[in-house]
Amino acid sequence: MRILITAAEEEELITAKQAYNSLSKSEQFSLEIIWMLTGIGTTSASYRITKALNTTARNFDLAVNIGIAGSFSEEFPIGTVARVEKEYFGDLGFETFNGFQTLFDYNILDQNTHPFKNGALLTPELDSAVETKMAVYKKATSVTVQTVSGLPERTSWLVKSYKPHIESMEGAAFFYVCILEKIPFIELRSVSNIVGERDRTKWDIPLALQSLREASKELLKALSIQN
Repeated sequence: MRILITAAEEEELITAKQAYNSLSKSEQFSLEIIWMLTGIGTTSASYRITKALNTTARNFDLAVNIGIAGSFSEEFPIGTVARVEKEYFGDLGFETFNGFQTLFDYNILDQNTHPFKNGALLTPELDSAVETKMAVYKKATSVTVQTVSGLPERTSWLVKSYKPHIESMEGAAFFYVCILEKIPFIELRSVSNIVGERDRTKWDIPLALQSLREASKELLKALSIQN
């Protein structure tokens, strides 16, 4: 099985490499992995993922996006891992006298224009063995933004508009490209902080990375069995 594993930052990608290195030789043998840093944000992620998926020598069976994220929800406290099943572009639209409006609110784009469904991007169902193995991780809705939320009013608006569990800066771009390129994909995000918390001493990035490493290992083991 040929897999593309992507992350925005090196420390996130390292956790997946550590997970792979902890597998048995037989498990490693069944997996061919290409590791790729996307860089931070939707522009860099869109470009690099699209380029990777369209390189003729690389026909991938699955694309994976991993990373740390902020949480809006008590369902996902710091250190927990979310399997993202729904993504929204959280700041793509118009500032108006009535507040921010999405492309769909402003009738620029129909909310069911491919690849969107009701304005969201949805993850595909994977092989049943993988689905069973990864069921231990709660499914989540994520909103992707290019400015990390730090003001209460902005956080409140995102929660009201999208009802997200977590926030990231690349997830929706990853979904968008994979759906259009017709490749199966999965996104795993480990919570490092509460959205809106500007005191970084209250973040726990080491714990989030440890949880991400464990989740990555579970995913890779499931994929090696499927193979």
